[in-house]
Amino acid sequence: MEATSIMMDELPDPFCISLGSSNCLSLIKLLNTILLVDVPNADVYLFLAICLLTLLALAQQFDVFTRPPPVPTKQLPRRPALQVIFKPDDVIVGSATAAVASSVDDDEQEPSLLNDEISNFTEEEGSLWTTEKKDGSTYRSPGLGRDASTQRSGIITRGTERTTQTQKTTYRKPPLPRKTNAHLPDSFAPLLSSSEMEVLWDGLTADLIHAIQVQAQVRLREGRHTIPLDKDDMRPQFWFDSSVSDNDIFLSTAGQNNDDATKKGCKVSANFFVGSERMTLDEDLDTSKDISERSQPMVKSGELIFDPPLALGNVAPTLLHFPQLFEDKAMPKLRRMQFVGFVIEWLASLWFLLEKILWMIERRCQIHLSKVKVTPLYRGKSTVGDAQWRLSLSFTGHVLLFNFIPIPFVSVCLPTFVIPHPHALLEYLLTAQPLASAKLHRENIAEERISVAALSALDSFSTSVKAVVTPPAVEMDLTMPGGITLSFEMMHGLDVTSTSNRMKRESTPPTLLNIPKNTSNHSLNSWLNSGYSKADSSRKHPISVLNATHLPSQLFDANSIAPWYFETAVDGSLTSEKIVVNVSRCLGRHQDERSSFPTRSMFSLSGSVVVCRAKSNTNVMNRLPSIEKPLLKRNLSGTLAKNTTSALPPIHALLMFPDTYVPSSKRSSQHLVEYDYAFDVGEETQLDTVSLSYGASHPMLKGGTIVSCMLESIYAYGSIHAREGAVVDPSEKLRKRNILRHLPAVDFTAGVENMFIPKSSISYLDDGNTRSIPEMDGGRLMIRVLGGLDDSMLSNNASPSLIVKEGIKVIADFGVTSFATTNESNLNEFPELDIFHKLCSYILGTCDGSITCHLRPQRLSASKSIAGPNVFNPLEAYEIVFSGSKVSLRLKEATFNLGHRRIIVPTETTFAVKVLESVVNMGFEGTTQCELAWDFQGSSPILQVASPGQTPAETNHEDKRQAPLLIRDLCQGRVNLDVSSVGGLSFTQASTGREDKEGLYDWKFFNALVSPDEDSPARIMDVLHDKKTMNRLLAVMKLINADLEKIASYALSKVWRAKEILDQEGVSDPGHAIPGHRMARLLSLFLCGDTSQVDEVLPMIRRVVAGNGLDVVKVKELMRKHVNKYDDWAAELDRAIKWAAVLLGPMSVPSPFVETEVPPLSECIDCKRYGNIPTAKSLYDTLHDKPKLPLDPSFSNLVSRIAPYMTFRQVRYVLNFRPASHWQSFDLKRLRYVYSVKKKVEEISESYGGLSFMPQSFFVSVFLGEATRSSLRAATAANENMVKPNTELKVGNRSELAKLRRQRFGQNSPKHDSEGFILSPAGRVASMNDFSKYQSHSRANLLQSANEAPSTDELLGDSLLGPQDIAVLLQAGLTSAIKGSTVVQLNQRMLLDLMASQPNSFAIGVLAELGADGPRQLANALMALCDLEQGSFREAHRIDIHSLLETWLPGLKIPRRDDYLAGGRWARQSFYDAIYGVAISIMDLSETYVGLKLRIQQVRHHKEKDPMPIPMQLSNEFNDQSKLMSTIKEAMTKISVADDLAKKAFDDLKSSGSSTKESTLCATASQAYKEAFAACAQVISIDRLAFQSDWFKSFFRRNYDALMVKSLYDNIVEDVDNVRIWMEALRRGSMGIPSSESDSLNNSLDSTKYFKPFFTVAEEQKEQDLIDGIIDALFFDKKELEYIKNDPLVRMLVGNDPGHYDFTIITAMGVITEGKQGTELHTAIERLEKERGVVTIRADTGTARSIDYNANKIEEAVNVAAELKRPYGLVGYSQGCANEMNFEAMMISGTPDQQKLITGDSGLVCRQLLFSAANGSMHGPAVEAKVHQLITMFEDFLKYQQGYFSRAFISSTIDILNSGLDSSPFQKFLGGTKSFLPDASRAFWREAQHLPHIPTCVIRGVLEPHTTPESLDMLSNTLTKQSGSALHDSQVHVYDAVGYPVYFKNRNGRILKNTDMGGAVQRTHHWSPLCEEVEFVRTNRDVEQAVFDCAKDRHIYPFCDVNARFGIIKYVDDKESEEMKG
Repeated sequence: MEATSIMMDELPDPFCISLGSSNCLSLIKLLNTILLVDVPNADVYLFLAICLLTLLALAQQFDVFTRPPPVPTKQLPRRPALQVIFKPDDVIVGSATAAVASSVDDDEQEPSLLNDEISNFTEEEGSLWTTEKKDGSTYRSPGLGRDASTQRSGIITRGTERTTQTQKTTYRKPPLPRKTNAHLPDSFAPLLSSSEMEVLWDGLTADLIHAIQVQAQVRLREGRHTIPLDKDDMRPQFWFDSSVSDNDIFLSTAGQNNDDATKKGCKVSANFFVGSERMTLDEDLDTSKDISERSQPMVKSGELIFDPPLALGNVAPTLLHFPQLFEDKAMPKLRRMQFVGFVIEWLASLWFLLEKILWMIERRCQIHLSKVKVTPLYRGKSTVGDAQWRLSLSFTGHVLLFNFIPIPFVSVCLPTFVIPHPHALLEYLLTAQPLASAKLHRENIAEERISVAALSALDSFSTSVKAVVTPPAVEMDLTMPGGITLSFEMMHGLDVTSTSNRMKRESTPPTLLNIPKNTSNHSLNSWLNSGYSKADSSRKHPISVLNATHLPSQLFDANSIAPWYFETAVDGSLTSEKIVVNVSRCLGRHQDERSSFPTRSMFSLSGSVVVCRAKSNTNVMNRLPSIEKPLLKRNLSGTLAKNTTSALPPIHALLMFPDTYVPSSKRSSQHLVEYDYAFDVGEETQLDTVSLSYGASHPMLKGGTIVSCMLESIYAYGSIHAREGAVVDPSEKLRKRNILRHLPAVDFTAGVENMFIPKSSISYLDDGNTRSIPEMDGGRLMIRVLGGLDDSMLSNNASPSLIVKEGIKVIADFGVTSFATTNESNLNEFPELDIFHKLCSYILGTCDGSITCHLRPQRLSASKSIAGPNVFNPLEAYEIVFSGSKVSLRLKEATFNLGHRRIIVPTETTFAVKVLESVVNMGFEGTTQCELAWDFQGSSPILQVASPGQTPAETNHEDKRQAPLLIRDLCQGRVNLDVSSVGGLSFTQASTGREDKEGLYDWKFFNALVSPDEDSPARIMDVLHDKKTMNRLLAVMKLINADLEKIASYALSKVWRAKEILDQEGVSDPGHAIPGHRMARLLSLFLCGDTSQVDEVLPMIRRVVAGNGLDVVKVKELMRKHVNKYDDWAAELDRAIKWAAVLLGPMSVPSPFVETEVPPLSECIDCKRYGNIPTAKSLYDTLHDKPKLPLDPSFSNLVSRIAPYMTFRQVRYVLNFRPASHWQSFDLKRLRYVYSVKKKVEEISESYGGLSFMPQSFFVSVFLGEATRSSLRAATAANENMVKPNTELKVGNRSELAKLRRQRFGQNSPKHDSEGFILSPAGRVASMNDFSKYQSHSRANLLQSANEAPSTDELLGDSLLGPQDIAVLLQAGLTSAIKGSTVVQLNQRMLLDLMASQPNSFAIGVLAELGADGPRQLANALMALCDLEQGSFREAHRIDIHSLLETWLPGLKIPRRDDYLAGGRWARQSFYDAIYGVAISIMDLSETYVGLKLRIQQVRHHKEKDPMPIPMQLSNEFNDQSKLMSTIKEAMTKISVADDLAKKAFDDLKSSGSSTKESTLCATASQAYKEAFAACAQVISIDRLAFQSDWFKSFFRRNYDALMVKSLYDNIVEDVDNVRIWMEALRRGSMGIPSSESDSLNNSLDSTKYFKPFFTVAEEQKEQDLIDGIIDALFFDKKELEYIKNDPLVRMLVGNDPGHYDFTIITAMGVITEGKQGTELHTAIERLEKERGVVTIRADTGTARSIDYNANKIEEAVNVAAELKRPYGLVGYSQGCANEMNFEAMMISGTPDQQKLITGDSGLVCRQLLFSAANGSMHGPAVEAKVHQLITMFEDFLKYQQGYFSRAFISSTIDILNSGLDSSPFQKFLGGTKSFLPDASRAFWREAQHLPHIPTCVIRGVLEPHTTPESLDMLSNTLTKQSGSALHDSQVHVYDAVGYPVYFKNRNGRILKNTDMGGAVQRTHHWSPLCEEVEFVRTNRDVEQAVFDCAKDRHIYPFCDVNARFGIIKYVDDKESEEMKG
């Protein structure tokens, strides 16, 4: 007051005056009242008022009195989806998975020894560091966290996955080198291609959950349980005690039932509710509530009640440790405040003391927790964070002070920096950071240990859950190893909410679809335009599609769909050994009454699961598929095997975290888990509508496929059970192939009552070439899945087919009331055929059928070989059976439009396919036989043609022309189609077809077209001669092109004319037309219709036969005279005549020259170039060394690395020789993979190309991606020669269906097109801007490698396919009948990618293998490769093949065809010459690869400088006093004595005229010779090389010639076959008497005055006269003849002792042979077997096949002979000699088992070469030169025709030429003829190795006029002209037909020369061993000269007898001989 008064007194007077006194006093009074001047303690009141106002201001600031804002309403994504991606291992493995897989240090890793009793195929993924427990067991370190678990299990989650930093606490050792294939599965199984699974949560949101009510009761196990909240085990851990104590003041048993009373442990009751903010519980669970009315879901309430209260321990240390687990969001700001920071630092310094104090207090104050309550609260926006809903945690319980005094606490909330608040909204709660007030440090939390500890505390549980949820769509993208992605999407409801297709509805008018002619090749974008195409106007039933202007009014939207109501009740129990879960109720309901079509759906499920630790003797890997005992379903047993070993980790730990708790060593079964389950799906289960979408795409290919189908009224019911003894390894990866390990017992049925494709859907199919719009209506489907069932589980009237005891059978019955498809295909323009438009078609029809698929165990026994099928491996133990499946198709309408042409298929046409038998294993091996039936209802498809520019639909009927396409016989039919495992097709007669239906067009007709056999040419000729059929064909051709019809008509008329002439002249075989005069007559009749031109034609024929070539001038004159249109086609005919002149004339070729030294390639290349790559010899030596011990890991790895370069036999031997436990696991996987791939490629190598293997590309594509996936995984990054592009794209995870939908509307940008695609290696090369940089880089590396030894990686690469394997697959694609198809293009691209991912030397190796049969084969392949079709690829992904090849071939320029065509820069030069030159250069560049291949594949036993194997007699160390020397002297003495006796006997025979049988001197001499034979045999037994000595070889040769004479003598005397007639003709010819001057040889030879019969009356001749006659007539060389004639041994006719030989003959016949079905020498062979017991096995060699192919066939025959356990000899004829020489070389240099087969006790002992072509023939280079010249001439012809024909015609002609040159028959022909060429012969003899102890006998011949078959006249004369020598047998020269190389000399050649025993040259021809085989070319002259009636015995009898005579061939023991006689 005083102060106030003073103030008032101090007021200035003016103020009071101005205000007025009264007013001033009133104001003062008011102020005194306000300031409480008169109130006592006014200052206190004012202070309180100020505080109140301040609090109100703060409350206003923090919205204390403001109601929280409402939670925002939810807005769901239009199409929420859960995406599951299956990617090949090569895509996933690029990150941490690879590090985990190979993380063991090399120097610390022990060899991985696999226990064969456990498994031969365990997947060793590498191990992380392990922790050893006290009991000695080891488990993976628990510090790995969840990342390791996800890596091991193969599941990678995104969206909600956190980023961990376990690297700080986990030590990982550096990876082992070369473990790049550790991710290979156990076996090669393309049908279950290995892939990793990735789950993407990006498309999901928490808003899909609308409400959840959880009520649960959990019984905790009695006792103390520790929860390791602190990672440091040394720190005190939080624990709780659930024991029930009697003195617990809160324990009350009143009112509890007996069960609860008897159970001990704390009971936890939980209640949680999630829903919308302002809705009640009933409203939340009401599915009729609109989603738009609901708010974002949040936790509305929750509580945990513990009865009795839970005793807690170590609370204080735990709470003090909590700040390390999270960081409060307010803490960073507080730390920045200086005072607060100081306080925090001060408390931190006292932290240890504070912890001790609190711990001491806690020891006296035991906390008991009875309730935890969760309450949502709203926290407004502040400086710490945004506004948010939080969950407040309040705790209720009591503190037991001194364990006696209870102090209760109720709803205590701890500060957030102690226990943070979680988010209340599920949107944030279900994330990696669920805390609202703090940031969680997950890296500091031991999640695995906490989870395991928490579950270990559980004893039992019971849960009831109610939820309202909108289920998302499920999308699955399955990326195949080849890059194709298959996408599936399924959702509840209609994808497009159009009701026009629902059941019992009225259809609305469809939207018309118009496809313009200018449709883009890349997509269907242009289909959405409103253009109009005349070509499509004929379609009467247009299909509606989703158009940009016709979008449906309402697309699928999750916000408009009523949610589902779910209710489930689950209870169970959990122990450390067993988990039991019972699902008593699982119910789902959906009801939507608001839509125009009310929907109701429901499902119900109940069942139980029991999981426990497996028995100690259980092994999941070795659990065989039961065959004897069925795997039946059974009632669920709650008591499975238990293992009470407490030291083992609990069962739930094994299941949840196998990486941590599964022992690092899996040699025991303690980590295995046994399980049992049983679930039933209620019969009330039904779904109203489900949308199913399917898509397929490839990032490099044009087009794509997406089909959306609506499924209505879906029902399902059935049961599924675990099979007895089901065991699982928790650590096994989640791969598709592992499904086979856990097949259930099941009886489940599901069906769809209506399926349709909506009219407004965006479905389309586009493979880049053909685009289709599908439509379907009225579909139905019923699927039944059966497995593990027996009779007692089915009803009494059940079909036997439903009893499935083994495996799983799926039976799907389906039908479609109406389907339609509108198609548009791209066709190249072809002006000559008036093709300028696309092919448009429309098909409407119905379809039904039944598909049966049975997955069952194979009937396999336990395999002792790790290369064979492994019954323990489900990949090899199971097979799929499709037998009984059938599909039928009935067409209502089908039209095909191409411009002004149209084909109309008759209505009601039916097609049906029935699978009779089809079995395929997981390796895609098996065969299929199905029945095909078709019926055009008595009509034929019609071809209609209108005027160009018009369509048949727009043209009047009278202006259209039409013709039926088929004759009546083809309008209906039924055949069987057989499909081999490599895609080979063949037709047989249908079992249900009419047996009497035979004719031209039965199954044999289709077989002649698709899979020709020996009868096919005759069938095709019969069809060509069927005028009715040909006239129908000409009528069709006339409608297509009149000029084409004229040409075909003219050609057919000439064919028919020729047939009439041949029939009139009686010509049925070529032999009838071979004589010159007969041929001249036929040509005259053909040219002019009479014989007037015979005199002009005959000289031309004789000129050609004489080898002088064709008289071109006279031929032209003759053609001009008799061909009417010669002048019109003069140029073309002249060229054709020139071609004929080249073909029929001699060709000048260089003569072969002798190379004195041709060492093996291994000695020409420095071995340092191959580094540490082992030779084949060292490889086998190491394998055989210490066979009981495991292999060295480095050697094991090296063998697996070189395996792709091995032969198939090598890989098989390596796998068989060593058990699985001796190999490193990842090396064993690689070896098995290579084995499987090579096995498949070997099958394909002999079966590819043409129509007969048309579907092969689809079969190849199945396994090709699987075979290349691991090779491509990391090879590109490892290839140092590859220049990486500037940028690389990463794999995307966007749904493929979303991409396809955007593509459908043209919304894809180039960026979108490339997203998700990793550029392939070949794509990288193709995308380079500067190829010169790459080439210079390659050249630099090449120069560097020339000076430095390359590394193993640079030589071998990282491919599972070897160069030879890739070459086979490339060639198969180049020769495919559908090589323009997308699948072929993709296959070729995968192979090119694989080549590009490897070193350049690898690609050169592939090219060298393409040219394995010579540079011409490579040139043909290069032409096809450069023109490789890539039309299905996008422009950005097409490869410039020329540039790609040039990067592999530095310094070489690949010619381009366009440069050599007319108008090109090199038009005057030949493109074929250029490409052939490149092929030769490539073969030169491939020397390093060839050397590597030979090094790995062939064993070199000796070096070139090693001493020659010589007889011991000739060695320097030979002792004259040895036993051998005495034996030799004895033998030589006996030979001399025998010769002397024989000379005396011969003199006596000449004087007496008696026979050898009558002369005692002869008997004495014969006995002396036999003693000499025995002495020589004794010499051989001591020294098996003794026959190479001059004295022995001379005596051997004498005996061989003597036995040759004796064989003929015996044949003549015994009158065998027609030998007498042949010898008579031979004698007559040798005497120079023409055959025309004699009469018949059979009866009246003695009546002629010129010639007296001799051999035909052999009985009248003296013995020695017959011998003289034989010698004079048979032998050609005069010196040899006189020597043989004067040899006393010959005169004695000494024969071998009677008895059977212990011997087998293996025959290999000539270049033209029928193999094992052949009849060459069959009469002689039969006689030899009868007389001597010699079994003959014919090798199944092929006609005109390569010597490598035939050598393998000989090996097959030898394997058969080996079963007889008898030595064998080789008899080769013509090229068969080269085949046998190659066989011997292959076996000697092959695997040890091959070497044993040829060198063992039952091995090779002798050789016989008949007219050997092993040294080649001049015919070879001559034919080679002719082929080359003809190709270049044809190329010139095409250049000339470029001015007259379109580019399309020229290109098509070139394609046809390339197809012919690349065709399988032509390639095989080149391979068969390469042995005649000098280069191929040189390569063979250079590397060949042969045995030195094998004697070789030969038969050589020289032609003379009287011994030449008339069919060989031209061939013989041409060879004489070309070589300049007549000393030949028409095919090989006499100096070449020897048993050793003539032109290429080396150590092996000298060995063979020493073993060649020789043989006198005979008067005979090359076809001497043939008779019936050449009957079709036998002419009258041949009959008169008896050239084919020669003695057959002489080819094999002398050979066998001479080797038996010297003990090389043994006699069978007397006992064995008797058994054989018996």
